[in-house]
Amino acid sequence: MEIESGTAKVNGTELYYEIGGSGPTLVLISGLGQNALAWNTVVAAFRKDYRVLVFDNRGTGRSAVPPGPYSIDQMADDTAALIRHLGIGPVAVVGWSMGGSILQSLLIRHGDLLRAGVLLNALPNYTKVQHYWLDGLIALRRSEAPPEAKVALSMPWAISSLVLADHERTAEWVQHVLANPWPTTNDGFEAQAAGLRVYDSLPHLGQVSTPALVLVGADDVLTPVAQASQIARAIPGADLEVMGKGGHSMVLDYPQDVHRIITTWLSRNDPASC
Repeated sequence: MEIESGTAKVNGTELYYEIGGSGPTLVLISGLGQNALAWNTVVAAFRKDYRVLVFDNRGTGRSAVPPGPYSIDQMADDTAALIRHLGIGPVAVVGWSMGGSILQSLLIRHGDLLRAGVLLNALPNYTKVQHYWLDGLIALRRSEAPPEAKVALSMPWAISSLVLADHERTAEWVQHVLANPWPTTNDGFEAQAAGLRVYDSLPHLGQVSTPALVLVGADDVLTPVAQASQIARAIPGADLEVMGKGGHSMVLDYPQDVHRIITTWLSRNDPASC
């Protein structure tokens, strides 16, 4: 399968992207501090039925790291500009975690570019606990702790307990994270984090008219089911699905289940897939 890759200067910054596969276009938006590699467990499966665009948000991977902070609306404008630059709209979009916040901004402000949206382990605004978590994570990233310890200490917020209890598998994931050839700098991470922690979509979600699925794992302790329910109630006609297993990073925990749920829903609700 041929994968096109490149960089595009859009919305004032250079973004790295890869696009490939066959079928209607599907865009995958990564979470806080994550680059396009975050989707590696599912991207090949999606490319069997879709032309899939993955990219590095500003501040991560092979994209530029301009001075922060970055707002969620700014990163949504980056995504919209990239879609327009590539001439691929309207598109279906899956946004995971912070990517779900970016997707909410797209749904609110760039609805003409979207056919359907899947909000995966997303949140409408930050809770006190999420602020505590982010403060701790930033301090940990800045610390002199061993790299393995930094990754391992963050994993209970992301990986479900069933997977986390398998120490051999968890240790493999730690090494997998550390093997990322384009790790996010503290500057890039904190620039994204500054925008995420102040974003609040709830006042505007009522104006969304794009078909939307809000998908969350029952074991997600970072962006729990209650927050997914808030989003689903606020978006007119949105569907809410709670997967019976899987934490915040259930794309890593249970990739086949996540892929199946998303593609099944898109086949019923994305006009280009019907």
